[in-house]
Amino acid sequence: MRSTTRRAALTLLGLLVLCTLLVRGAAFPPAPVPTTAPATDFSAERALRHVREIAQRPHPVGSAENARIREYLLAELRALGLAPEVQEATGVGTRYPEAGQVKNVLARLPGRTPGGLAVVLMAHYDGVAGAPAASDDAAGAAAILETLRALKAGPPLANDVIALITDGEEAGLLGAAAFVREHPWAKDVGVALNFEARGTRGRSYMFETGPGNLDVVRVLSQVPDVSATSLSVTVYRMLPNDTDLSELAVLGRPALNFAFADGVERYHTAHDDVAHLDPGSLQHHGSQALVLARAFGNGPLPRPATGDAVFFDLPFIGLVVYPETWALPVGLAVAALVLVGLWRLARQDDRWLRSIVLGVLATVIAVLVAAVAARFAGDAFGRMHETTGWGGAPAFRGVYAAAIVALALAVSVAGYAAARRWASAAGLHAGALVTWSAITVLVSMRLPGVSFLFVWPLLAAAIALHVALHVALHVAVHAPRRSRAEHGRVSLATDGSLWIATVIAAAIVVPVIYAVSTVLLGAFGPGGIAAAVFTALLAWLLAPQMEALAAGHAWRAAGVVLLSALTLFGIGAATVRSSPEHPRGSTVVYAMDADAADAWLVARGTQPPASVRADTMVPTPTWVTGIRTAGGSPAYARMNRASVEPPSAVVVADSTVGGTRQLTLRINAAAGTGTVAMRVDGPRVLRASVDGRAVDATRYRSPVRQWRLDYAAPPDTGFTIGLTLESPVPLTLDLMAYTSGLPSVPGLEPPPRAPDVVTIQSGDVTIVRRTLRFD
Repeated sequence: MRSTTRRAALTLLGLLVLCTLLVRGAAFPPAPVPTTAPATDFSAERALRHVREIAQRPHPVGSAENARIREYLLAELRALGLAPEVQEATGVGTRYPEAGQVKNVLARLPGRTPGGLAVVLMAHYDGVAGAPAASDDAAGAAAILETLRALKAGPPLANDVIALITDGEEAGLLGAAAFVREHPWAKDVGVALNFEARGTRGRSYMFETGPGNLDVVRVLSQVPDVSATSLSVTVYRMLPNDTDLSELAVLGRPALNFAFADGVERYHTAHDDVAHLDPGSLQHHGSQALVLARAFGNGPLPRPATGDAVFFDLPFIGLVVYPETWALPVGLAVAALVLVGLWRLARQDDRWLRSIVLGVLATVIAVLVAAVAARFAGDAFGRMHETTGWGGAPAFRGVYAAAIVALALAVSVAGYAAARRWASAAGLHAGALVTWSAITVLVSMRLPGVSFLFVWPLLAAAIALHVALHVALHVAVHAPRRSRAEHGRVSLATDGSLWIATVIAAAIVVPVIYAVSTVLLGAFGPGGIAAAVFTALLAWLLAPQMEALAAGHAWRAAGVVLLSALTLFGIGAATVRSSPEHPRGSTVVYAMDADAADAWLVARGTQPPASVRADTMVPTPTWVTGIRTAGGSPAYARMNRASVEPPSAVVVADSTVGGTRQLTLRINAAAGTGTVAMRVDGPRVLRASVDGRAVDATRYRSPVRQWRLDYAAPPDTGFTIGLTLESPVPLTLDLMAYTSGLPSVPGLEPPPRAPDVVTIQSGDVTIVRRTLRFD
């Protein structure tokens, strides 16, 4: 009994140490390299000089700060001996109804054979109006500058390297769209590397590729300490998310997209600043950029045409890569190995069929119950933080992610305890492997990029099952003659194979659980459900470890794990609060209708100033309640009107051709306007253009029923909109001009914000609305 308890304690300790090391490896980027590093190396400390210069203040497209940063980039590129240029154009997005004036910064580092296809290093230098944008994306721009410096310090590459630092990414990928549509270097893109951020720290994940990624991922495998899986590529292709790389996709060139995403609660907030940027994340960005620029710069361009790859990274091994076409054959082979194990089990266990069926049922039930428990727990604690006003970004706090994992493990151990009463340990394990085999084959057929997450852990566990069955047979045959030493060797063989399987399976699955529940989706909602599902599956895949943990008292073990989960939930409820490190986002909007007699203040995430009182006798107009800004629940208050110039539109041309109306308008807005939002009510818009450039809605993320377009950074001379209307009937044009900051109005002062409350997204903004009719 004492030896069984000791084994259970050692098993628990070993699993905790293993998972801790794996989470630590998945969470922390490499250490920043100092300025004293060789000139040919990437140094985050050298690159931070650029971040400090860029991220001094918010710098949205079209702002004075944006122009200052552009001049800084040009000066730094000239200091490297390059001849940078500025591409000025009207960018027209193809993913969203967005357009605007952009000024991309480009430079070309010549190779040994200048001209032709090149390696493109991409980032954007604009940011949202509510954040200094140190991570998103000053870090990307700084990584490109430091990479170019390191490349210049070494021997010339065979191919050119193009630095494309775009403008207007936050306004709708406008700079990238303008580059693809109009710049002559667009035809020279041989391979593109884009650098982004959705947080302020963490490892720089390679999360997206172009089609046919096997070739470029093989090159990526040459990068030391890389973090990448085909799981993220597969999932990202299904998500409604975009970066500048989405606009380059129409070129059909190979590409890799990198981003760090931990610290997401500071994303697009005033705390996306230099103080909160992890220099290690910048180092991880840049070290990958430099290695890949050299590899592609000295490799063949164009790259060989290939299919997609299955790939994942392992500690001490690096990136494992093989063609997607191998996924199904490998999955079927591993499933066949499991079937052989079932045949061997049937020869040794009289209860094999009942045990296997119970193993399958228990695994499936554990996964479903764990998912439901995670959903309810996440909803409950999410609502608790919301209703109490605790904040603290609870979904992205590790204590809640650990609680969800412990809850799923408790469900699994309880299920194992119930099934163990009527089934053998080997049979239950075999049943779990049958479930995994079915999932592996199905995933290999439908989502081959995800198959690695199942096939290799299953292979390791299947081999451990075969070893255990072989040892059991050996013991049964030779038991009377077995010596103490032989007994030790037999136990060592069984335990050794099980721990090898545990290390392999955990090394693949645990980092995914961490990334999903703590970095990407959060521990509440879909992220928590996914974490619970993978935890339950992993626990049953390694069912012999649950047998060891139970130590003959499976229900007691389940209770201990459940108590651990409840303790972690309690710690989260007691400690997770909003703070400067985990801030609340807020915005304040001054909204005025030029055609009405009043104005409104909309405060989210903070209270209106004390001098402003809500007027409950006057209902808030629907156009004001329809304003979408970030932050908490809105509070509305009536305000005095400000002296603000509204947007305007004049007819440039108006004619009827073949029953359709051709209408051209010039839109003007006050100096300093950040964006003009346009909505058309009336006849259906058949075709549209902006500044003479066609608006292509065929690649929009979602269909636009009522024609609309947002124009960022409108010039002082205005911009033109061309509309082809279905019929020559009156048209109503709704204009809304957005300007950063609040106007000068008696009684209106920016509300004081607590240290844990920061501006987010657009920040404080003034909106002036005007409605015009064109008969």
